[in-house]
Amino acid sequence: MKFYKHPKTIYFFLFAVLAFAFNACAVEESIPVEADFSIKVINDDYSVPVKVEITNISTGAETYQWSFEGASVTSSNEKSPLPITYVSAGVYKIKLKASNKDGNIDEKEIEVKVDAAMNVDFEWQMQGSDISPVTLYMIDKSLGATQYLWEFEGGSPATSHAQNPDVVFTTPGDHIIKLTISNGLETYSTQKTVNVKPAMTIDFNWTVDPIDNDYQAPVLLHLNNMSTNAFTYEWTIVGANPATSTAVSPDINLPAAGTYTIILKAINDKETKILQKQVTVLPDANLLSFSNIQLGISSASSTIGSFFSSELGTVLKQNEVNAANGSKIDFAFFGLNSSFIYNQFVSPDEVQNNGFLAIPNATHTKVINSQELVGTQISSSGFDALDAGNDFNTITVTETNAGKSPFSNSVVPRVILFQTSDGRKGAVKVKSFVANGLSSYILVDIKVQKQP
Repeated sequence: MKFYKHPKTIYFFLFAVLAFAFNACAVEESIPVEADFSIKVINDDYSVPVKVEITNISTGAETYQWSFEGASVTSSNEKSPLPITYVSAGVYKIKLKASNKDGNIDEKEIEVKVDAAMNVDFEWQMQGSDISPVTLYMIDKSLGATQYLWEFEGGSPATSHAQNPDVVFTTPGDHIIKLTISNGLETYSTQKTVNVKPAMTIDFNWTVDPIDNDYQAPVLLHLNNMSTNAFTYEWTIVGANPATSTAVSPDINLPAAGTYTIILKAINDKETKILQKQVTVLPDANLLSFSNIQLGISSASSTIGSFFSSELGTVLKQNEVNAANGSKIDFAFFGLNSSFIYNQFVSPDEVQNNGFLAIPNATHTKVINSQELVGTQISSSGFDALDAGNDFNTITVTETNAGKSPFSNSVVPRVILFQTSDGRKGAVKVKSFVANGLSSYILVDIKVQKQP
């Protein structure tokens, strides 16, 4: 059987097929949107200011809406926005809303944690002085840190994780203090140096004037304080004058024979130390003794010296004689030359008559060079027997031209007598004549009263 289709029926059928096909294609071409992006903190620096780069990796989108919470720029419609900056610490959201013309939309957000600005710095407060032991109270002045590492070179403790620790240094010298801070992402360090002075030491000694070299009473001690890093001193010497002193290095007079205990107390803000020593003063024999003294001839007056002072306990050279010590010179020796045919002990106020320069403030000393011409009062053995100033009481020093006469080296040993302007009597024993050209000299022992 054959069927006949009306043309309108055929046209409607074709239209229905085409419409179905068109609708099917429209559904297949709708594009989905996936919002996606990544961020990068420039230089991995999470402390403000923080700069963040954004990379858009979204798919299917044609329009973009960015919001930047807390950033210097809060929004953008760019596909790839410029880097954004955070200037305040906090946790902020970066949001992206991506869409297309098909009406498809997707969103994504990422949080970024911004840390406070980081800066490493510190100082300290020192307990008392910088003398060992030194205690420091560390003061952290850093910014943005959550973790601390202190390193104390030579300190106790050697390290610490506290924010404001204490440390003690006992070893003198320079010590490095290093602070390292971190916020979990970044680390910074700095260091400073503290100098520690040595701990206090205590010590002393003393000297005496030449007139007190025999340690016969009275004795004047010049105390020499050798302590270090002390602030104050307390001296105690029972029986002395003064008996106490707070001077650094006082002079102390010991008036009588006996044993004295010298006590020094040294004090600073860290400790107190005490040291004591003893000195023995002998009974007063009123006699000064000097052995093996060299007195140069005329040509050696500026190299060996020709001027003697018992008060100073030394021989002075020509260029050492001045107005300050001129009155303390007891006598001068004049030797014509190395043959020693003409020798003479001379009063200080008469040296200019023997070719020396005049002595400023010179005094007069009576001299007997040649006892054999005026009567011998002390022989060589008698000189050796002198052991007290009173032994001179029987000696009379009368100045005469004969007694002042020069002598040669024909008599050895020879004893010369003298009496100073303040009445003290003394004797010189010439033991030898040493010929050494222009540096020739005589070798003598000298004994002289301390008081008339």
